[in-house]
Amino acid sequence: MILRSLTIIISFLFLLIHSTYAVDDWCITDSENLPCKGAPGRCTVNYDASLGGFVADSATVESVLVGGLTHNGPHIGLHASICDHAHVIGHAHVTDYAQITEKAWVAENAWIADHAQVTGNAQVYGNAWVFENAQVTGDAWVYANARVFGSAWVYGDTYVGGDAKIFRNVVISTGDYGF
Repeated sequence: MILRSLTIIISFLFLLIHSTYAVDDWCITDSENLPCKGAPGRCTVNYDASLGGFVADSATVESVLVGGLTHNGPHIGLHASICDHAHVIGHAHVTDYAQITEKAWVAENAWIADHAQVTGNAQVYGNAWVFENAQVTGDAWVYANARVFGSAWVYGDTYVGGDAKIFRNVVISTGDYGF
């Protein structure tokens, strides 16, 4: 009960500040380099009432109602962006300056962080993490407890699962890893 009341108060304060100062562009830090290449969209609010990142109008981020207001179900970090026709659902976290673009999916408990990118038709799900400057593109899947980090690049028809770790400057373009 106390948590619900606190959430409602925080949401109310956010709306009060939002309507008073029109701060709906908090996630846009560089007017010369707009998120999602300038696509229409909005800065969002997360389920915990923290300020979220940019979500293009064409992208899908699962939403939840908190205190009668729509918030992100997954956590979208303040400077993260969800672009094009990308989907982020479940309890996923997209933080820092990470980008999810094109038709990529991030789901379940996956974490995308730092300057990582998930693009194309790529999917990251389960408890997988993609972070630092890593990229997952094309039709690649990263799932289970897999980790892709450093400057690693996973692309093509590649499946990285189990407890696999792809890191440093490794480039993987075809195959199954981590079974």
